Amino acid sequence: MIKYVVHFVGILIISAGFYLLANLVEKDLFLERLVIPPPGVKLPQWLDSFKFWANWGITASVGAVLLWYLIAQWGFKVNHWSESGKRVIWGLFFILPVIVIILGFVFTQQAQESGWLAYLFYILNGLACYYLATALFSPSSFKYTPLWAEKIRRW
Repeated sequence: MIKYVVHFVGILIISAGFYLLANLVEKDLFLERLVIPPPGVKLPQWLDSFKFWANWGITASVGAVLLWYLIAQWGFKVNHWSESGKRVIWGLFFILPVIVIILGFVFTQQAQESGWLAYLFYILNGLACYYLATALFSPSSFKYTPLWAEKIRRW
């Protein structure tokens, strides 16, 4: 029971870290100083749009991580080591944050200057949150399912 709590707390810590990164570092330190919004849009409006889509991208990642964890822990039955490979299913869960990232691309107005940073942050926040949380805190039967998890997860 304690390992489930540790895994969920670890997932929440990673998620909280990405929320803080998006809302304090990326938004306030980078975008606020570098982005020139499109004509007719004020910078605070544009930053609110970034914050909205960045947070939704991270939320989609957390949802995908939790779905992966629940299905891997209590849905899949492993009776032999060769049955533990579910990398395709793990990879399919990437679709959820990717959909929200694409929506962020579509609904964030094109900035005049440095808008590409927002798109880069959408990608990094959404995909890195999912990857790190699953690479570090997947259930023990599937702890090496995420790509390169055996190099990251040594405990």
